[in-house]
Amino acid sequence: MTTQSVSNISFWPFVMLMAMIFSLSPFAIDMYLPALPSMAEFFNSKIDAMEASVSVYLVFFALGQLILGALADSLNKAKLLSVGLIVFATCSVMIGFSTSLGELYAWRALQAFAGGSSVVVFPLIQAFYGKKQSGQIISYVMACVVIAPMIAPMIGSQLLVVAGWSWIFYALAGFSLVTLAAQIKLLPVSKVTQTRQPLDVRVLLAGYKSVFSNRTTMAYIFAGGSSFAGLFAFIAGSPFVYIEYFAVSPTAFGYLVALNAIAMVSMNLINARLLKNVDPTRKLIVAGVLLAIVGLYQLAVAYLQLSLVFVVVGVVTYVGLLGLTAANAISAALATAGKNVGLLSGINGVLQFGLGALSSAVVSISVSSNATTMNTTMAVCAFSTLFFVLILAQKTRSQGIGELS
Repeated sequence: MTTQSVSNISFWPFVMLMAMIFSLSPFAIDMYLPALPSMAEFFNSKIDAMEASVSVYLVFFALGQLILGALADSLNKAKLLSVGLIVFATCSVMIGFSTSLGELYAWRALQAFAGGSSVVVFPLIQAFYGKKQSGQIISYVMACVVIAPMIAPMIGSQLLVVAGWSWIFYALAGFSLVTLAAQIKLLPVSKVTQTRQPLDVRVLLAGYKSVFSNRTTMAYIFAGGSSFAGLFAFIAGSPFVYIEYFAVSPTAFGYLVALNAIAMVSMNLINARLLKNVDPTRKLIVAGVLLAIVGLYQLAVAYLQLSLVFVVVGVVTYVGLLGLTAANAISAALATAGKNVGLLSGINGVLQFGLGALSSAVVSISVSSNATTMNTTMAVCAFSTLFFVLILAQKTRSQGIGELS
């Protein structure tokens, strides 16, 4: 893929556009959560049926990333993104008009699949700003995206009170169209030209084989995914640990969760600004080792049954370090992908969600009486991250970081 020079694209508007695209799905997942009881009443169903719509979104979003990520390497990425945003907006409107569970699930599935077009974000960043600056921009994007799950339920609850649940989805459609307008302004199709041959199944399969058989690439992906899975374990276990076990009020719980977001945003900004000239692989290896140390700390806190403040310190430190692992893992992985950046981005998204769902399920199905299950699962995720960064460290010693990336 060839592009115009980066000097023709303003840095911060580009970063904000990428953040807007990447924030669509967090908004689509979290914005309507306060409306689930109202939607259950409207559809004359149980709350479980509404909660299932969240699972529908996650499954089809992962599928969309996998398929659209593969297509992105053979199609014009700007055009693919434009179509995805239009379909996302249309489906959001149709969800608001739904009158049955079948309609809700069908439009929700198509909305999620279209949301998978966000998989082009990482390839676009690399295409316009190169391998060296990709890590910096990805850190800025993730710093913005972390805020989305925090404010989405608040926006959703206000729309629910003022206008009803349907307007939550109309608002999502509006956000998608605003993002589309920004994309057309900054990244018209003419700025993203495709030079590869049309989609060929044999080329696609060869691309999958190339990515999956590259131990270095997969080590990057699994290092980032394993570390991020710990966040899902916290999301699944924190309501019980904080609210029920430690008797924290719902308001205080919100503040404690906000601490995690502040830590992750701060570390992403440090990664983007203060550490921008440090090789992503080096930062990932150091972060993986530190994460394992935090995992040991969390195990000690859990099995010694220490107080809430010790649990919070461990969690906030863990989540803060994700600002180093996630951005640097995908940045370094993209540098090894060659022409398969879209495909790799899709695989990364699917594995990240898959590992997250696994860790969340482990916490959810376990019988918890204190913080042990949550902390232990987060620690296992940290040790898994260490395993993969040690593979990278070994390859770094034998090949040199320049060759590795």
